[in-house]
Amino acid sequence: MVVPSSFDPYDAEDAVRNLKGFQKLWYHCKQQPLVPIGVVATCYALTRSAIAVRGGRHKEANKYFTARVVLQGLTLVALVGTSLYMQSDGKSQAEKNAEKAARRKQLWLEELDRQGGRLPSSSSTNNNDRV
Repeated sequence: MVVPSSFDPYDAEDAVRNLKGFQKLWYHCKQQPLVPIGVVATCYALTRSAIAVRGGRHKEANKYFTARVVLQGLTLVALVGTSLYMQSDGKSQAEKNAEKAARRKQLWLEELDRQGGRLPSSSSTNNNDRV
């Protein structure tokens, strides 16, 4: 049953879906700050290793290649770890959806009370209630 209402509470998931391009990228960077830091550090190590190879400094290049592999691993651990942490807040998606529906219903009822509206009761469908 769709409940018509002029009051629609803020929904963070809908807000994220409506973001465009770099706005969505920036939002996700704020959600998982270790991942972009790891990506930038990995790119830096890769660039430095390429420069060292071109310059013939093989020991330095090997050091940066090793750093790149370690940084990629740490970035992957940060990505997976943050994702697991965000999912393991103790509630399943079905529970979250049920809470969201209950919250929306409560807000709708509060709005009806403010506007002086009445909810149709189940007893009003009986023919005995008619005058």
